[in-house]
Amino acid sequence: MYGPPANLALTVLSRSSIRTAADLNGKSVGVTTLGSLTDWLTRKLSQQQGWGPDGIKVVPLGAVPARLAAMERGELDGMVVEAATGYELEEQNKGRNVLLFGDIEKHFYTHVLYATDEMIEKRPELLRRFLHGWFKTVAFMKANKDFTVKSGAKVVQVRESIAAKVYDGQIGNFSADGAWDPVAIDVIRNSLKDLGILDFIPEAKVIYNDKFVPVKL
Repeated sequence: MYGPPANLALTVLSRSSIRTAADLNGKSVGVTTLGSLTDWLTRKLSQQQGWGPDGIKVVPLGAVPARLAAMERGELDGMVVEAATGYELEEQNKGRNVLLFGDIEKHFYTHVLYATDEMIEKRPELLRRFLHGWFKTVAFMKANKDFTVKSGAKVVQVRESIAAKVYDGQIGNFSADGAWDPVAIDVIRNSLKDLGILDFIPEAKVIYNDKFVPVKL
């Protein structure tokens, strides 16, 4: 459904001296919980900078208000949040996005579409109709920015200026047909062990189904 995590950003306060990823060595970054995507991405960033998985101090603090308050008290140097939240903080002159994680992990699946085994076995045509409708919607969004921005801003209750930034930064990561990227599948497989969700790396064939994709519109 959606590829690299460009919808997640590393955000700092507007007064912070942190400008790039290189400034994060030894810094404390707030994430939702240990073992979460925000945790894994922060550790991945640290590894890519050559500091190992603990070069950035990961601090699990739950919801955004708690992490923002910790930043304002000087207990955190940054936090991983939805990019839209970072844009909101920028417009309020409270914070800024240092980076989008889609630039850090380019082969990934941030969101996927699920179906139960029963649906796959007993109602495959209904599933195909759903997928066809979904990817028609994606095609419409890609071809109609103004409508999508106005509609999205109303639905999620943000200013259109925020929705426009989200659109520009994220629309390209929506899959047009659901086709799987084997490199991204390998990243996901390995992340399950990295995070301690599993104590082994699962076989690719057990974590995804390619029977219904790519979808032809």
